[in-house]
Amino acid sequence: MKYPEFTLYDYIFFTAYLVLFSLIAILIFLKNKENPEYRYFLPHFFWKIFMGFAMAYVYVYSYGGGDTTAYWQGADTLNNLFYQSPENYFTELFYTSNKGYLPHYYNQTTGIPPVWIYNEPNSWFICKLSSPISFFTFKSYLTLNLFYSVITSFISWKFFRFLNSFLTIQTKYIAYAVLFIPTVGFWCTGIMKDSVTYASLLVVIMGAFKILYKQYNIKTIIATLIGIWFIFVTRSFLLLPIAVPLFILLIFRLNRTKPFIVRFLTRMTGISIAISSIVFFMSSSSLFGEFSSNNLTETANTIYLDFQNNTGYTGKRYDLGISEVNSVTMITVIPNAILTTLYRPFIWEADNALMLINGLEGTLFLILTLVIIRRRKKTTFSISKQGIQTKDFILFSVLFVLILAYFVGLTSGLFGVLARLKAPTLPFFLLFIFSRLERKNEQNPTVPE
Repeated sequence: MKYPEFTLYDYIFFTAYLVLFSLIAILIFLKNKENPEYRYFLPHFFWKIFMGFAMAYVYVYSYGGGDTTAYWQGADTLNNLFYQSPENYFTELFYTSNKGYLPHYYNQTTGIPPVWIYNEPNSWFICKLSSPISFFTFKSYLTLNLFYSVITSFISWKFFRFLNSFLTIQTKYIAYAVLFIPTVGFWCTGIMKDSVTYASLLVVIMGAFKILYKQYNIKTIIATLIGIWFIFVTRSFLLLPIAVPLFILLIFRLNRTKPFIVRFLTRMTGISIAISSIVFFMSSSSLFGEFSSNNLTETANTIYLDFQNNTGYTGKRYDLGISEVNSVTMITVIPNAILTTLYRPFIWEADNALMLINGLEGTLFLILTLVIIRRRKKTTFSISKQGIQTKDFILFSVLFVLILAYFVGLTSGLFGVLARLKAPTLPFFLLFIFSRLERKNEQNPTVPE
């Protein structure tokens, strides 16, 4: 595998595209500067550019490469294949790679894709997704990374605008939660699988709520279906913490005006079905993707012990205070797994700069949690359209965070893996916290497309 460095060639094309994208961003801001939302537009845009560059710099100069540079190399190899044989290129683009088998058309002219990436269809998909963009980057890793930063910035901004029109939470709090979390910015911006899955997750959740509240059009449906497909191909287990809360929310909405006994029975039935689906999903080898096995406890125990004992993994480990995972410990460890995801690493557990930032971030989250606990003020939502929407979205957010935080805390094993996989939970956790603070006046604005 070739490891890129930031050469003069890289900087030239990176700078040229940065100027172009910055001019476009400034023009968008000037066109919409009367809209109060847009005070966050340029800060968020340049924040994403900076965080994407920081991720690239750390991987290239601290780690000597990694998945992100392998994705770039895979995309470059595919582009070379296109010039040699368009037919083989489109064959690769639209078919899943065969594990353990490298086709004959990869040679010295095209280059050889990273084997460990090619052998994992979900990772090779990122190379295939990057390839069309890579044609415009002139084989520059840093420039391709910039394209990812701009695209993810656009999707985060669309999600922010949607929430600002949909919820009664103050705009500044939504901006803090969605646009400026360091962990999310670092791991979900550049050429990373996490960037694709997180952006797809935002598109799917935004689309689901638009469809649920009949605020959608054909573009919403198409974007949502594409997002679901992207998640299924890359990290299928993320579909569960999305689908289960949406299912429970739908049950709650359908019987909101029913008598108490009907509401109680249908909601308990819905929750029981949701819990059963979690067990089925985790125990299914065809659905659980990266964490697959035929037995739920064996799967979790294998993953847990592997991270605890395999010396091939680098980085600081954590444990949940259990020696093995079984049907009992999977239940008793729930609080510890969730708290680990949301608040760890603690500051004293950090052994490098990135972990220290994660520790400071977790400490801030812990302080905010204690603040809302001390307030002891019952959260009430108005009966207006926005008030009901906010209540429903917060219910979804809480369930989403709890389910995903449990999975991540139980299976990550390493603080480095934990930081990457927990990133999608953080905006929704912050939105829940901020929902208990002062809310904005409800204007019932039109939801942006």
